[in-house]
Amino acid sequence: MKWQCAWCGREYDAEDPPCETCGHEAFEPIEAGSASPFESGSLVWVCPNCGREHVKHSPPCSRCGNHSLEKREADEVDLDGETTTPGYLSVGKPYLVGVLAVVAVVGLVLAGVIPLPGVVGPPAPPEVPGDADRSDGLDLAAVETELHGRFDDERTAAGVGERARGGGLDAYAEYATRHRVAERYDPDYDGSVPDFGAFEPRCSASPTFGIAEPDVDVSAYDGEAALAGAIADGLLSNDGVREAVLADRGGEGIDVHVALDGTVFVGYITC
Repeated sequence: MKWQCAWCGREYDAEDPPCETCGHEAFEPIEAGSASPFESGSLVWVCPNCGREHVKHSPPCSRCGNHSLEKREADEVDLDGETTTPGYLSVGKPYLVGVLAVVAVVGLVLAGVIPLPGVVGPPAPPEVPGDADRSDGLDLAAVETELHGRFDDERTAAGVGERARGGGLDAYAEYATRHRVAERYDPDYDGSVPDFGAFEPRCSASPTFGIAEPDVDVSAYDGEAALAGAIADGLLSNDGVREAVLADRGGEGIDVHVALDGTVFVGYITC
C-alpha cells in the first residue's frame, strides 16, 4: 500500500511520519485510482478552550496558552460557529507569561541574538539542476504571473473572488519545488523543506499544496503567455487542481521550474 502526507501529498512506501518535505505528522493511505497532485482534507489542531486552529500539534495554544489541542479534519472545523469565550482567570496567567516572553525576545532581538522576523526573509531555496529563472528564452517569473492571471480569470468566471500572491506562499512553493527537483536529479542532495511557519505565511484557511508535472514542451512556445496557457489547461483539467484553484482561499503561491531533461515542475499552494 502507498501512503501520502495528509498535508503536502508527498508519497511514501510505508507509514513512517513525519513527512520529509513539510514535517507533517499525519499520513493517509492512497486510494486506488487517485491521481490528483493536490489533496484537500488537511489535519488541523484546535484548541478546545478558545477555538484557535493550529496547522501543527505544537501546544500550548498560541492564543490562550491552553496545553490541550484536539486533532480534527480541516473540513470538520466549524469556522462560523460560536466559540466559548474563556474567562479572565483562564487566560490571565498565560498572557502574563506571554508578555514576559515577549519582553525577553525583544531584548534578544535588540542584542542581535535573535533575528527579527520579516527582516531576514524566508529561507533561501537550494540550488538545483535546471532552469529556475529562464528557459528557452522565456522568463519563468512572467510565466508564473500569467498563470496566476489565468487562475484569477477562472475564479472570476466561477463567481469566486481573486487571490493575492505572496505572503510567504511563493517562497514556500519555490523551496518545496526545488526540493522535489533536487531529490530526483541530484544524487548528493540530502536537504529537507523547513517548517511551513519559517516562511511567515499569511493564511485564511488550512493550506493545500502540490507539485504537478504538466505534459508541456517549453521549446514549443514563443511567449510566456502561451506557455502559461498550456500549463493552465493541463492543470485545470485535473479535478483536484481545479478544486484547489477555485476554493474559497485568500492567497496562493506559484513556482515553475524546468529540469535539465525538459520536465516542467509546477509548485502550487493555497490557503
